[in-house]
Amino acid sequence: MENMGKAIEEIGATKSCITASVIKDVRKIVVEKGLDAAEIHAAQLSGTDQNTELSRVFEICRKYKLSPEAIAQVLDKLPVIESGKW
Repeated sequence: MENMGKAIEEIGATKSCITASVIKDVRKIVVEKGLDAAEIHAAQLSGTDQNTELSRVFEICRKYKLSPEAIAQVLDKLPVIESGKW
């Protein structure tokens, strides 16, 4: 859990443009197929801002070696984390 806290802190408050539906889709892919598959899906998104932000979040999760379940939890809370009200 300590690594999840570090990842959340590094993600920090930003002006995210990731829509709820994209977060839901990516979360499902992370749990079912892993982080690499989720990154491929994010790369295929039409909105480059969403892709860029998801890539940043995925790199932070990878840096702290979070499990797929932990990454799913981060994605669930991403709007709250990025609002700065975590």
